[in-house]
Amino acid sequence: METLKINNSVFLIPPSQPKLQANCAKEYGQFLLDCPPKLTILEAQQGGYLKGNKADFAIAISRPDRALTINENFTNEAFTELWVIPVGGELKDQFKGQASMLLSFLMHRRSKDSFAGLYNHFAHRAFQEWCEEGMPGDPKEFCYGAIASVLRNYIFCAEFQKVDGAKGTYWFIQWSYRNPQSDFERDALEVAEMIRSGAESGATLHWVTNETYERWALNAELAPALPGISEAEARASLQPQNQPVVTTRRR
Repeated sequence: METLKINNSVFLIPPSQPKLQANCAKEYGQFLLDCPPKLTILEAQQGGYLKGNKADFAIAISRPDRALTINENFTNEAFTELWVIPVGGELKDQFKGQASMLLSFLMHRRSKDSFAGLYNHFAHRAFQEWCEEGMPGDPKEFCYGAIASVLRNYIFCAEFQKVDGAKGTYWFIQWSYRNPQSDFERDALEVAEMIRSGAESGATLHWVTNETYERWALNAELAPALPGISEAEARASLQPQNQPVVTTRRR
């Protein structure tokens, strides 16, 4: 387990990131953190697994859609995988002050499509800029760079939206983005960039090498109910006297 301290903010990087779910069933419309399968909403609430219907994130990693089989409900279904650092909402409120933790998040169906819509917006805007600048180099690389810049500079906001359809009530996540509004949010974006750079290089930070990155993907497919870190353990790990702290300064 690692902690990263940047300025006055501290972030927990567990060896196996806690699993964040978006339960879109009619009685839910809530984020769940490390929730066992097949709980009723009352059981999930009593167990402390419910984490609200809104959250703001710094996004460290976003991977393309992949087909995963996760328990009997999702067979060979397309998921988008995110690694996120909560900076607002109940997911953040479990930590006092300028502290948060890296989580892994799989989303599917309409929530996934809503997130993809943001990426399409960024890519379209980048393509227009590429044309206006005289079409320098490879347009695909130009667009990738523009999207990376978005991840570095913006906070992403997720909020559950209720839909009453022909098959009954369900929920999905509506995504938006905004500028960071505090030093803590800017610190979270800096940590997210460090994690992203480490995953891309496979060597920058030992806790986020390509090996661990791929192992998580395998675990998500074969054993989705991996035990996660408890809230008590997470809180304790943020104490400097209990855990080594890697300190860096903003350039």
